[in-house]
Amino acid sequence: MSITQRWGKKTVSGWALTNGGGKMNLQIKLISCLLHYPDESLLEWLPSLREVLNEIENVADRDTYDQIITYFETTSLIQLQEQYTETFDLNPSSCLNLTYHRWGDTEKRGPALVHLEEIYLKAGFQRIGSELPDYLPLVLEFISERPDAAISEIIPLYGEVVGTLAERLRQADHPYALLFEQLVDILGSYEVTVVSQAEAMNPKVLF
Repeated sequence: MSITQRWGKKTVSGWALTNGGGKMNLQIKLISCLLHYPDESLLEWLPSLREVLNEIENVADRDTYDQIITYFETTSLIQLQEQYTETFDLNPSSCLNLTYHRWGDTEKRGPALVHLEEIYLKAGFQRIGSELPDYLPLVLEFISERPDAAISEIIPLYGEVVGTLAERLRQADHPYALLFEQLVDILGSYEVTVVSQAEAMNPKVLF
């Protein structure tokens, strides 16, 4: 469920909403938290997640997360769990394993999973828990900590998958659709920001 940094004492927890990586990274980690399977611990953390909203400057973004958190607060736990399982565990077309949406259960999926694992290890992170390395909440947690590593190898491959999931949930009028639409916008912003930074550091020379 989490990624732990292999060197030093820093632990990246699915529920640890540190903002060391910037405001967009904070939103990515917030989305990662909200996309985990809803259990008692998630409900206990809702007040803390609400406090995080105060750090989001954009009013529209803040209102979006407020709607989602309100949904969690006003829906029974059993209903949240049933809906999550029905949507993300039992329905392959909306599962949260990104490689499945690109390669299904073909022989290409295995190398893709290994590739993700290698990206994590190269960046200094070791996956813990039973989830596969392409599990979206885990991928988002990594992106929130290392967007520089994710922008070149993860977002180009799987950003389109997130967009497809967002559209499917929107068409189904699903409560999680807002969360995925927000994620699509943020991943797009990540790419623009990182590319702009790269161009600033390596300006083109015109002759």
